[in-house]
Amino acid sequence: MKKVLFASTALVATAGVAAAEVAVSGKAEMGIFGGTGIETQFFQDLDVTFGMSGTTDNGLSFGASIDLDESWQGTNGAAPNGALANNADDGGASIFVSGDFGTLTMGDTDGALDWAMTEAGNVGNPGSINDDETSHAGYLGAYLDGSYDGQIVRYDNTYGDFGFAVSIEADDTAPVRNVGYAVGVKYNLDLGGTTLNLGVGHQQATLAAGETSQTGISVGTKMAAGVSAGVTYTMMNDIGGAAGVDGKHIGVGVGYSAGAVSLHANYGQFDPDNAGKTSGYGLAAGYDLGGGLKLLAGYGKNEPAAGASTDMYSFGASMSF
Repeated sequence: MKKVLFASTALVATAGVAAAEVAVSGKAEMGIFGGTGIETQFFQDLDVTFGMSGTTDNGLSFGASIDLDESWQGTNGAAPNGALANNADDGGASIFVSGDFGTLTMGDTDGALDWAMTEAGNVGNPGSINDDETSHAGYLGAYLDGSYDGQIVRYDNTYGDFGFAVSIEADDTAPVRNVGYAVGVKYNLDLGGTTLNLGVGHQQATLAAGETSQTGISVGTKMAAGVSAGVTYTMMNDIGGAAGVDGKHIGVGVGYSAGAVSLHANYGQFDPDNAGKTSGYGLAAGYDLGGGLKLLAGYGKNEPAAGASTDMYSFGASMSF
């Protein structure tokens, strides 16, 4: 441990000559996981994130972050890739410049639709070591982000409780040059102890089979009693680029926290016009032991349109540094 601390201190001290601040954070997880067709086995994961930030003389803020776990793996799951190998495919890395004009972010970041929406799985969710509660067949998270290489340019700005964003993601494969775009708007209301978050957005991408788009609306709320809830509704047009194949998705999430205990549940359903419904639900529970150590349990259930249902589960400890 002392060697790690000394190395981190030296890094920050050296970087301080050229940058305002360099911060190092880490996370480690250990436990067990399993499920349908997966024998119960040990789980271990270690991640380190570097964050860098600075401010110009005229007040502009700038910075960058890199998640070493994701940057090594890359956006397509192959290694080596990402920020450690390819300047055009920096998985796990993002860079921003911010000022009175708003914020411009480039890299592995949310598109404008995902930025605006309140995801059902983010409502009061303590998390799980294997993300079981947000990996089920009914869950919708990133929308059309990642349709190409996952490298997104987003501009966003906030005026009080109102915020808006636009983003693009480009296909870097030749000879076809497809570009996807998204727009999003969100508004936060303080109702005297209850916060209401409203979001709406649209995203479009051109896939190999043709154009596809999604339009979503979400409502999230957080109450003083430790209860939070969220609902999303997404209309899907030309799913997978197939003309005339439309559908919809609905997601619902609830959370509750009291003291060291946090509980979460979410449900999602895909309802395409030309096929049966696919759904699933997720559960998560956490107990905070303090000092960055938590006990986490997660469960996910898959209900496919055809065939038998499956499940997955995990339990273990999460450590934040």
